[in-house]
Amino acid sequence: YLGVRYTIVNEEMAKKQKLPVNYGVLIRGTNEGPGVMPDSPAAKAGLLAEDIILEVNGQKISEDSPLATIIQKYNIGDKINLKVQRNDKILNFNVTLAERPSL
Repeated sequence: YLGVRYTIVNEEMAKKQKLPVNYGVLIRGTNEGPGVMPDSPAAKAGLLAEDIILEVNGQKISEDSPLATIIQKYNIGDKINLKVQRNDKILNFNVTLAERPSL
């Protein structure tokens, strides 16, 4: 569990939203809640809404290799490295995966 809501970034969305990249996932809130859930691993690592997660441990996120599928390969307590585009900067975040909280 990472604790983000997101939209998949592809060529069409990148053009429409004027994004600097055409792959990855854009962290963005929905009617169901914020893009980065409070007290989640993502929040503790410093991720923000509108960040674009590009890679997990060097594996590029794409429509063929979605974030959820990549994250499922890891276990609770595993540390992963996220490569993130924030505005015009590329940042790296180390995140420790946690158990999904029960609703």
